[in-house]
Amino acid sequence: MSDDPVYTPAQERVIATIGKDPAPHGAPLPSDLADELKADLETALVPFHDVLPDGKSYENRFFISKQALTDVHSCEAYFVDGRGDFEWNLANSRGTIVHKAIEVSIHTRGTINPTDLVEESISRLANDANKSIADFLVTLDEFSRAELVGDCSSLLTRFLEGFPGIKKQWYPQVESALTVNLAKGRVRVSGKVDLALGRPPDKVIIDLKTGSVFGAHRDDLRLYALLDLLSIGQSPRKVASFYIDSAEIHPEDITEGTLRSAAKRLESGLVRAIELKLHKATAERRPGSNCRWCVHLDSCEAGQAYMTQREEDEGW
Repeated sequence: MSDDPVYTPAQERVIATIGKDPAPHGAPLPSDLADELKADLETALVPFHDVLPDGKSYENRFFISKQALTDVHSCEAYFVDGRGDFEWNLANSRGTIVHKAIEVSIHTRGTINPTDLVEESISRLANDANKSIADFLVTLDEFSRAELVGDCSSLLTRFLEGFPGIKKQWYPQVESALTVNLAKGRVRVSGKVDLALGRPPDKVIIDLKTGSVFGAHRDDLRLYALLDLLSIGQSPRKVASFYIDSAEIHPEDITEGTLRSAAKRLESGLVRAIELKLHKATAERRPGSNCRWCVHLDSCEAGQAYMTQREEDEGW
């Protein structure tokens, strides 16, 4: 009897999509690309050195994350102060719990029932004082907790059915941080990769999604590839979003063009973020998907018009 694993068609699609191409296409990246792109970012920040934090401590820096970068490129008013206070709930906690369960599933020996993995993940997150989700999880009543366990177990099972079992030989990295410091440590650009497989130059970065396809997902992955290039001098060869619900994988090859595009997006977004936050520039309002959560919605005519049209389009 063969010991080779038996894959579902969905798992085979993932392997075919992100597996190493025996005959890779495209020109190799210029050896000085990382230095060139980082120098361009540094030059763009020079005019702001007089307003940037001094960077003498971790907290005293100007931070920008992938989400903040997306926000500043969408609605500037939402980026500045439209988010309001974040609150955990059953819906937005699912992704964090499932990601934790996937992390545990990769590094455990043998096979563990998905529900047991979810239960253990919830317990660990609830007991981690450094996690903001902890306070939410410890206050759940028995019914809400059972509902959350059920939803997360279904998602985890779906992931295990659609994504191939991850081997240690693939050098898996889960929830790994990517960081680039600029302006002598006064500016910090950061992200966190859901899953990375392989080692440079064959590395693949994968975002695990529990919702629908969204255009910004590709931009997020390109940013990850850029941060990898700027920090270690080597970008991943490919990035991909894996949508757990539909077991679909959306890949993109990383080329010089995609990295240059990501660098321009980071540069323009970072400059505008500093202007808005530190120079107190007037924020432009641009209606979009963030309107439904924005604290300015009641006073934003553009946002109200957008939401009305969206409700009509969706048949509400």
